[in-house]
Amino acid sequence: MEKNKEGRNLYFAIYAANIAYELGKWAFVVIILGTLIHYFVATVFVISGPSMESEFHNGQFVLVSRIGLFTEKYKRGDPMVLRFPGDPENKKYIKRLIGLPGENIKIQDNEVFINGKKLYETYVKVVDPEFLPYYYESEELAKEAQRLHQMGQAMTKPDLEVKIPEQSYFLMGDNRENSNDSRVWYSAKKSDLIGPVRFILWPLKDWGPVVNPYYGE
Repeated sequence: MEKNKEGRNLYFAIYAANIAYELGKWAFVVIILGTLIHYFVATVFVISGPSMESEFHNGQFVLVSRIGLFTEKYKRGDPMVLRFPGDPENKKYIKRLIGLPGENIKIQDNEVFINGKKLYETYVKVVDPEFLPYYYESEELAKEAQRLHQMGQAMTKPDLEVKIPEQSYFLMGDNRENSNDSRVWYSAKKSDLIGPVRFILWPLKDWGPVVNPYYGE
């Protein structure tokens, strides 16, 4: 009787060990796949700040594609997630890609000219800066998703003319009167870019793909 009990205990111990092994193996696979997806396919961010209003708002969860790092060129009009150039805290920000490598950018009277040709922008939010709250983001990363800042402040250098270096891009916020962007730091290197925003996940009323305003051009 005692031997049967010992046999059953041994059986259950081996069975439990096998289950633990299988669970551990699949957990390892899931972690590896999740890491690969995060760095090479797509990742989720949550919006924080006003500089990309009115298309993107505080609290929205967005899906950012990482595939473009290897398979496609970034396109004018793409809302891009990037590491702010020179930011020691390595925060992530969202701006719209306006100028491509090698192009001449001129900004005059709040209008953008690419190689001498006016860029028509339907997405720009025009506001009276006297009634606009200015923000310097300081939130920590969200628990479930990386917090995506929309670094904003009053613009003091609205007019400029600059040639974009190779392997660099010129980015601006849609909320032009409350965006710290390439008008201040001029350009971002390709290595600073993380990827374009392709989908709004939350809230449900905003759910859907993000369309490039210059798609097809």
